[in-house]
Amino acid sequence: MNTAKRIQPSNATSRNGFVLLSRTPIICSILSCFALSAPLNVRGASSDHQVTYKTYEEVAASGLIGRVLYGVIARNGKSKRYTDLLPLDGGTVGIANFATGGLAALYQQMNTEQYFRRSRSEMIAKYSTACRPAGKSGNDTGWGCYSKVWWRNGMESFLKSSESQSVQNAAWSAMMKPVIEAAIQHGWTNERQIATALGIANSLDRNGFASLAENHEWDPEVTLKAYVGTNEHRRRREQAIDEHFPNRLLKKGAG
Repeated sequence: MNTAKRIQPSNATSRNGFVLLSRTPIICSILSCFALSAPLNVRGASSDHQVTYKTYEEVAASGLIGRVLYGVIARNGKSKRYTDLLPLDGGTVGIANFATGGLAALYQQMNTEQYFRRSRSEMIAKYSTACRPAGKSGNDTGWGCYSKVWWRNGMESFLKSSESQSVQNAAWSAMMKPVIEAAIQHGWTNERQIATALGIANSLDRNGFASLAENHEWDPEVTLKAYVGTNEHRRRREQAIDEHFPNRLLKKGAG
């Protein structure tokens, strides 16, 4: 029996979902704090998603990373939620499904003393990749972090907190920094292209994304089609990209 459970979001969580964060003046990441403002460097009509970026910092300041996380990765909260706490892989947390090594990025942004009575360094060293011991997979049946009452209680408290969403956003943004930098370096500079890079990397990790893109000469649309293949889950991700970041120029060319 799958023992996964979802923590019901509080009223504050419902009102302050990431999709609304554009009303918040500041978002902090592992590196710095960025104002949530309009995207920089507009080239062409914004309705055609021709807003382009030169650096990770510009992408982070625009709020694009959060829109991709909520709209594409979580499919507007249909597949993942900020309040998720699951036994999968020894403990899977939040809208980005932070698990094993991903938990380290989350701890890096958290006040771990407040929620776990343990230092950040101890949590990263002992309760991130170690949450899923070698040879284990699937739901935690007593071998992972989820089965530790203190860890689960601490995560439940964190996920109900007012800072949970901003912490999760900052953690995922920091994790995706190398992906965004690689994409921009290879000419993936508009919103759809960066959303495609993030969508693929969230499944394959940054090395898997880079390898796939390299195999397809860093062509964004060809790489996306190769990623999707006949996989239904990946097809839904492509549909989310199309919904939020449509390829309007391609549609005009086809017409």
